[in-house]
Amino acid sequence: MEGRLSPQLSVVIVVYSDSENFRMALEHLRAQTVFNLLEPIIVAPSRKELNLDIRKLEGFSGYKLLELGSFESEGAAKAEGVMAASAPLIAFLEDHSYPEIGWAEALIEAHRRGEFAVVGPVMLNANPYSSLSWGCFLVYYGHWMVARPQQEVKHLPANQSCYKRDLLLKYDSRLSEMLETESVLHWDLLSRGYHLCQEPAARVYHLNYSLLGPMVYEYFLASRVFAAKRALSWSLLRRVLYTLGSPLLPLIRLRRILRDASRAGLQARVIFRAFVILVLVLCAGATGEILGYAFGVGKASKRLARFEGKRHLSFTHRDLEAVARLSACI
Repeated sequence: MEGRLSPQLSVVIVVYSDSENFRMALEHLRAQTVFNLLEPIIVAPSRKELNLDIRKLEGFSGYKLLELGSFESEGAAKAEGVMAASAPLIAFLEDHSYPEIGWAEALIEAHRRGEFAVVGPVMLNANPYSSLSWGCFLVYYGHWMVARPQQEVKHLPANQSCYKRDLLLKYDSRLSEMLETESVLHWDLLSRGYHLCQEPAARVYHLNYSLLGPMVYEYFLASRVFAAKRALSWSLLRRVLYTLGSPLLPLIRLRRILRDASRAGLQARVIFRAFVILVLVLCAGATGEILGYAFGVGKASKRLARFEGKRHLSFTHRDLEAVARLSACI
């Protein structure tokens, strides 16, 4: 450790198993302009399952490998990463997210410039050849394809954004619950008077499903978890009203997605080809929210964690080729 700089940014990555998409994500982390100020914190079931070459972590300010066994939920795994972090800033990154080389530096500088609780990146599609991929991307991250004025930012990309460590630690025993649904965390921070910022110089490519089945199933589960966590403190009447109103969500969200896509200058033919996929995924999400508001989370968190453990099996060879082309440019 002698001669190393103190970490300025801890990067928490929840990894379920060895995969090509994770190895390429780690390459993008190593390519950062300030990689010697970064502390990767890799949260995995076990080192054996991860099968990671430790030499890939040399040169960073430090690193930690956390072995948790089976994951109760992704929020719990992320919370363990936060507790282990040494840096004053903590960014989350997925094993299928690929930041441009200036990403970390831009996040650090944005926090230095302003009093922000959270700084998020601009999101880009890592496998844009597929209309199914675009459908998936637009549902999850289309809102952040271009940077927004600070006063408009009400929430930021989940699993991709950068927090002040001290603020996360204040949630104490509630941390895993809040990290399970980061939109709820962002709204809570806003209600406490904190500010959020989207940094245009921090850009992340996200690898999306190009298969319909995994896309629909994941969004259904994630939507049930979101609704259940969001409604934890609600009255029965409010839960009933949201349950009855949830069938309207596909129409409301489709309108927003189309507006965001137009604002980002996405070609009309791309939107047209992804339209049916958008509708199907949004309907799956509405179904998940109805169940979440009406009956709570059920087993959705555990099923989502199990599903995430096999996510890499749902990426096609062509998907990985698209990421490899990105990696060749770093």
